[in-house]
Amino acid sequence: MKIRVLGCYGGVTRDHRVTGFLINDHILLDPGTVADPLTLEEQNLIDVAIISHSHLDHCAGIAFLADNIFAQADRGVRIIAMPKTAEAIQKHLLNGTMWPDFTSIANEVSSIAAIETLSVNKAKSVEELVITPFPAEHTVPTVGFVIADEGGALLYSADTSDITAAVDASTGVENLRLAIVEASFPNRMRELARKTGHLVPEMCSPLVKALGNKVPIRLFHMKPRYVDEIRSDAASLDGDVALLSEGEVLQV
Repeated sequence: MKIRVLGCYGGVTRDHRVTGFLINDHILLDPGTVADPLTLEEQNLIDVAIISHSHLDHCAGIAFLADNIFAQADRGVRIIAMPKTAEAIQKHLLNGTMWPDFTSIANEVSSIAAIETLSVNKAKSVEELVITPFPAEHTVPTVGFVIADEGGALLYSADTSDITAAVDASTGVENLRLAIVEASFPNRMRELARKTGHLVPEMCSPLVKALGNKVPIRLFHMKPRYVDEIRSDAASLDGDVALLSEGEVLQV
């Protein structure tokens, strides 16, 4: 499994993009960022978007992707999410008012977007992947994912204020090779993180303990203002813990 980091921050500046991951060149995970780092040719390859929750920094990129590909895409984009997230995207983003409803627009070949739903803790085959959502604690309905293919598995926390479900989800996963975990604020802002549905590095300690040095943990969703502090806090954790960088490519 190849994972390209399109964006990995919890805010936008000239030098920071919000969350967006591209798996195997054609599957998006939490597409807050899509169009900015990709060419039109690369966008034309995308046929799946897996979304953990409805906040714009995890889904807004599908709006611009759909606009870029709708005239010539030879297949639609499957938008895959939990039912409440799918409902929010349909009602508030692709709703015909804020943005065209690309689920009802078709070119000569196919509709541009189609929404499919998930069930928590139930595996779903998506192209070459198997994805299993697990519950996350955030300010809107949210899930993390275990994402696996024949080569290995990825644990993805999504936005959460409690790492417990991610620890539980990691138990018994065969060939787990990477964990991508959010850490939005530095340790000194733990209470604000908890109130806003996020983690600080020290709150990841139970997962670090569970995975040990066997599985790398890469942090994302850092608020741009606090990146250096978060990096310093992460360095104090045991295990293989580091911050993701935009443009980075990981092999799982």
